Amino acid sequence: MTKKLMATVLAASLALTSIGATPAMAKPNDGVRILQGLAALYIISRVIKDNKRPSRRAAAPTLPNRCLKTFYTGRGTTRAYGAHCVSQYAPRLSLPQQCKRRISTDYGRRNVYGPNCLREHGYSVAAY
Repeated sequence: MTKKLMATVLAASLALTSIGATPAMAKPNDGVRILQGLAALYIISRVIKDNKRPSRRAAAPTLPNRCLKTFYTGRGTTRAYGAHCVSQYAPRLSLPQQCKRRISTDYGRRNVYGPNCLREHGYSVAAY
């Protein structure tokens, strides 16, 4: 679409400039007009170049909401993602090891991932 638009603009500008052609005669502000024209061409070329680039934004990996649980420890409660739950409901995710913690609960030791750490590493929560 931009190629057709540019071709149309170029054809129109060439047609209109040749209509009023007069012998060349330097005017005091011709240098300013030349610089303005060059700046306009530069801006147009940047717009065309930016339109050619594909905009791909990687989707943030999502964690299942059902895996965010409250764990009861000797120090109180902790909200975290259970490692077993995440591996079961989102097996393709490889969570960052620096977010992994081992906590002691009433049911033994559990591997969990802290939600703030995961959020800092670009993960989000899905509602499934």
